[in-house]
Amino acid sequence: MITALLIGVVLFILGLSLHLGMLRLAKRVSPPGRAPRGARLVGGSLIVLVSHLAVAALFALGFAFAASLGLGGFAKEPSMAWMDYYYFSLITVTTVGLGNIYPTQHLRVITGIASLTGFLLISCTAQYVYQTMSKQEE
Repeated sequence: MITALLIGVVLFILGLSLHLGMLRLAKRVSPPGRAPRGARLVGGSLIVLVSHLAVAALFALGFAFAASLGLGGFAKEPSMAWMDYYYFSLITVTTVGLGNIYPTQHLRVITGIASLTGFLLISCTAQYVYQTMSKQEE
């Protein structure tokens, strides 16, 4: 379980760093202090979307790596392909958690960290979107 916890913490740090860096870039493209218009608004929004998708990919790699170490698996038939790891990671990071694929053994620790990371990243994104869009109302 210690190995899974360490993998989860590393993924958290990498995911948070990636997302905060991408939010800084989005703020340069579409600054919250300026009225959002056209290409700037779309550009900032696309950067945020790419950031969330990249964090999900990062966790998918982490799940695949942890599974290859024998830390657990996923209850799905018959085996997990890359898209299955990415799908599971995406629904976990977005905190949707559909339950059609679920982790076993110590991979549940990484899944919990992925959910907490996703919640934090969504909160950071919500703040950026609120600041950007509130300028539009003035």
